[in-house]
Amino acid sequence: MGVPARRHLVFLAGVGVFAFSVFLIFQSLAQLRTTLHPEVYLQRLSLIFAALVFPILTTWWRFKWIGVNILMIFLVIPLVLFVVSVTKISVFFWVYLAYAILMLVLYRTEHQFENQLSMILIEEEKLQDEINNLEVVFKAKGEGISTFFEKYSTYYNLRKLAEELTMSLSWTELAQKTVDRAMDFIPRGDYAKMTLARSDERNLPVVASRRMRPVGRWTAKQGDLFDFWCIKNRKRLIVMDSQDDFRFALRENDKRENLRSLIVAPIFFENRVSGTLAIHATRPNVFTHEDLRLLDAIATLASSAISNAMLYEKTEQLAIKDSLTGLFVRRYFYERLKEEHRRALLNQKTMSLIMCDLDHFKECNDRFGHQGGDLMLVQLAEILGQSLKNALLARYGGEEFAILLPETTKAEAFKIAEGLRKTVETTPFHIRREKVGMTVSAGVSNLPDDTLDIELLVHKADQALYRAKREGRNKVCVSTS
Repeated sequence: MGVPARRHLVFLAGVGVFAFSVFLIFQSLAQLRTTLHPEVYLQRLSLIFAALVFPILTTWWRFKWIGVNILMIFLVIPLVLFVVSVTKISVFFWVYLAYAILMLVLYRTEHQFENQLSMILIEEEKLQDEINNLEVVFKAKGEGISTFFEKYSTYYNLRKLAEELTMSLSWTELAQKTVDRAMDFIPRGDYAKMTLARSDERNLPVVASRRMRPVGRWTAKQGDLFDFWCIKNRKRLIVMDSQDDFRFALRENDKRENLRSLIVAPIFFENRVSGTLAIHATRPNVFTHEDLRLLDAIATLASSAISNAMLYEKTEQLAIKDSLTGLFVRRYFYERLKEEHRRALLNQKTMSLIMCDLDHFKECNDRFGHQGGDLMLVQLAEILGQSLKNALLARYGGEEFAILLPETTKAEAFKIAEGLRKTVETTPFHIRREKVGMTVSAGVSNLPDDTLDIELLVHKADQALYRAKREGRNKVCVSTS
């Protein structure tokens, strides 16, 4: 029940009490007038009127209605004066006066309380507005702090990745580490890969990959049309749904793989796009432009690290491989020979060494010049590489070549050397549009049949080679213990 309804109800109750009191007054006047002494009769009548005054004053103090005020003025004051004049008892006047003063004090107190309550409510509304404003500010600052921590986390991860990429000089290891970290930083993807074109951009092999979840029948070993698009346009790429992107016409095989959304970033080597770093997902609309920027930053770090690793590998290859034939140089071959020598002695294994060179090489040099001689050496190195897949090959000096055969007996080494001699004898060498027949001589030594000393092993193979030369060339000789 609302406040207005309650006030009306109380007012009606007060009117009812007042009417009932008036009825009792007249009834009492009719009954008591004949039975009581007039003075006693008037005293009781005064008490009845005094009881009537209480609800009137209470109603006026609580609700302050104009009608009640008028009723009090025209009823209470004459009633009090009448009671005092008839009963001759002045105490009623002072009681009524004290009661009226009390009502006024209570009214003023309530009025002040209501004013203070109104001020408190106003202050409460202001405070609530300030609280709401502070909540908005704190929410905005909270979002800003959250964004700051996300950016800081990204920066920290990139810095950590940069440190990790400087700890390796193997470009294949760096490529795999880059792909792994890309999937860790952007975990919404299902498949990540890196492609690198060493020389020809039309051949774009996948050099590292990682799957987070099964991705159809995905077994790609080459870059796809998205990688080639990235290389051609020299910029990063984001595809929300590959089946609805007008830039690409997918083949049926690509659609069956169900790779829907992807991000691709180019990898630059010396201002040339040499590869890509890509993350695919089987669901559409997975990646954001923020993910693409992060992937591009990872690709930039990887570009520098892998480029340095490839340069180091190239420098190392130049240091340990002969620039003409591509075989190992004598110094590196000797280091490997010492390693295999220690391993053979430790494990009590056998090891064979073949020394060979081209017959009549000086005459060929005189006939075709040094360039022709170089072509002969290159073609002989190719024959050695094709014939001896598991051997350690080196250009030992000039036209002399060394072949190390771990865990190979002397008889097996002789058979290998003889097969090599026959292959060279039957293979024409192409020099200046001429086909030239060449032969080789070879010497074979073995550990432990001939010696346990590495220096003597090389010396005995050389002696066997020179004996083959003396005995007419195009021959294989074995060392005698």
